[in-house]
Amino acid sequence: MENKRYNQTTTSIPIKEQERHNRELSATLNNLINKAKQNQITQEKFYQLELHLLQSTSLTGLFEKLLVELSQKLDLEIVELHLIDSNDEIQRLIHDIYGDLDYENLSYHKSESTLNEIYQGNQDILLSQDQELINQLFSFSSKKAYSVALLPLIRENTLIGSIHFGSHNKQRFVPGLATSFLQHFGSIISICIENAVTQEQFKLLSLVDLLTRTKNRRYFIQSLTKEIARSSRSESPISCLFMDLDHFKEVNDSHGHLTGDRALQSVATTIMPLLRKSDVFARFGGEEFTILLPDTSQKQALEIAERIRQEISQISIANDLNQAFKITVSIGVSTWSANKASMTYEQVQNYLISQADKGVYLAKDKGRNCVAVAPETLKISNC
Repeated sequence: MENKRYNQTTTSIPIKEQERHNRELSATLNNLINKAKQNQITQEKFYQLELHLLQSTSLTGLFEKLLVELSQKLDLEIVELHLIDSNDEIQRLIHDIYGDLDYENLSYHKSESTLNEIYQGNQDILLSQDQELINQLFSFSSKKAYSVALLPLIRENTLIGSIHFGSHNKQRFVPGLATSFLQHFGSIISICIENAVTQEQFKLLSLVDLLTRTKNRRYFIQSLTKEIARSSRSESPISCLFMDLDHFKEVNDSHGHLTGDRALQSVATTIMPLLRKSDVFARFGGEEFTILLPDTSQKQALEIAERIRQEISQISIANDLNQAFKITVSIGVSTWSANKASMTYEQVQNYLISQADKGVYLAKDKGRNCVAVAPETLKISNC
């Protein structure tokens, strides 16, 4: 009898152990399945994000996705983009096409030194909960982060920038966390930046006059159409200036075309600081420039034109023999507002251009170096 009970006892222990072992295996398997599902969800999320970023064809569109949308899509408190722009190429590119972009979480660096200090010479993703480092990195941010992921942006083994993620969740980015998704994501961001810069360079060739770094005629016409539509909706006036450099053929004939090019550059450089960000300054062709002035009355446009005329008359230009000469400009002004006779957008466009052009001819007829407004209301100032 004792032997029977003993045998029952000894055989029941392995069964319980097996059951416990099975439960542990089942829990481990469920955990692995859940992790696999979570990884699949994460992978799909990053895949969709990558596709979203790869569709960007402009730096402005890419910056909007990275600096505004990304924090929402990834539930991040802070996203900062740092770009190495040693020759200010990216900044000039953006300025020449779009004007200045105002993102407080976008920074440019002249060299790799600042970013190399953060990564301590490595080009690996940095995950940290170090509050001192976090405070140093995001010292200008009003939002609080308790863990960070810093992704170096690398193209052809060269560091081109860094994108910094800050999370309110202290356990979001911890040392030892698998970083394969983040590494791949950083590579995609690097590719997108490189592609966007290339696209903008092509765009610059089609929209900007490379000699004077003003917009070109094509850009001006595109902007004029948009501003006429906006002016029509808001019932605000829109003005246009046409400028023609006086006796410019004589400048080329007497001093040479290279000096003529320098004169055009000097005129453009003089005018740019006198304008608002919303104004569109373009070289219309040859020695002709035009300026589109949104939300500007005729009186205001005349004041702007006169200020430009005065500034240009003060320019001193040196030829190849270091001989200085002066240059002047004749300016025509036109203005349209929605309360005028009903006109199509194309008619308004033709009206603004033709009236400003007529104003230039009036200024020339009055002796040049002055500002003129062609009829309907004929006004000649400072001739």
